[in-house]
Amino acid sequence: MQLLKFELYKIYRQKIIYITFILLVLFSTGFTFNRITDWEKDLYREWEGPISEEKIQLAHQGNEELKKKMDERVEEDGFVYSETEQTKMGIYETIAFIINIENNANEKLSKLEKENNYNTDLEKAMLKDLDTSYFAYNKGPEKIIDYASVYSIFLTGAMLLIGLSTIYTQEYSSGVDNYILSSKNGRTSLLWAKVSASLIYTFVVVIAWELFNLGWNVFQFGNEGWDTSIQHYFKYYFSPYSFNMLEYHFIQLGIHLLAAFSFAILIVLISSICKNSLIAFFINGAIFATPYLIVEMLMLPNGVEDIFQFSYIYIMNVEFLFDHFKTFNLFGYPILYPFVAIVWMVVVSMVLVLVTSQIVRKREVTL
Repeated sequence: MQLLKFELYKIYRQKIIYITFILLVLFSTGFTFNRITDWEKDLYREWEGPISEEKIQLAHQGNEELKKKMDERVEEDGFVYSETEQTKMGIYETIAFIINIENNANEKLSKLEKENNYNTDLEKAMLKDLDTSYFAYNKGPEKIIDYASVYSIFLTGAMLLIGLSTIYTQEYSSGVDNYILSSKNGRTSLLWAKVSASLIYTFVVVIAWELFNLGWNVFQFGNEGWDTSIQHYFKYYFSPYSFNMLEYHFIQLGIHLLAAFSFAILIVLISSICKNSLIAFFINGAIFATPYLIVEMLMLPNGVEDIFQFSYIYIMNVEFLFDHFKTFNLFGYPILYPFVAIVWMVVVSMVLVLVTSQIVRKREVTL
């Protein structure tokens, strides 16, 4: 415990981690602020609940009336919509979007009836469980989920690189490694202290940006709409997963944290090999960012692209695991991508710990 406390102290005494976190959080806001008004929420509440045929007809009629008004105003003075009418138009469009989600799922089911692939039955079962009919104002949950997919990568990645890249290299640069390596048992104890401190630091980083994420977006857009399905967010339009936004966000955080833990352990490994902190930083940074650059800059075949997407940066993003129906063929049995990613991260983490342990055990004292 004393070693763990000392390792945590060495991590948290670095002023650069606080400066970096504050700057990245400010950057993530875009220096903009948009507060939803009470009257906008009230308009949405009038339509909240399951989408019935009556609501569909009313939305269609309301949409036609607004379009007619727009045409008349354009001819008269060029003025189009008031803020209230723009909000109503958004409601009508969202209802139409929900109907399209249901139609898309039904069309997909019809196509699957004619197929007989190794994963057809699984996809059909998932699509049949979908219920996207519940409508509510959900801008807050959408923004929270989006923040945890996009800005979280920069926050977690940068904070781990800056906070942990020196976890072993500072021992080498200060000469303390000679005292550590002179004791075989001390090496193992110190390794576990460093790994544990890294995981605790990682957990704190993720919780810190999540608290900001919740506070910032709930204050702007409210906390309503967690019961709506993830398909209501356009990024997950084709998703077959029957999660509401609250369930998905918890899963999203869990997978992100698991990938972050694994990346933290990798940083400990690289730091144990390198004697220079800057080299360790750049190696870890390259491992983290290179898969993204390769996927985005090169036209890779789907199979090859998927291999690169099972890297830290994409698994922390989580989105690609749930936006479509994707499975891994294990001897004719379909394994959903989220399960593959979880198992992959657990296996990689275990291997990294074993490799780091062997390196630390066999490292010799240098003069």
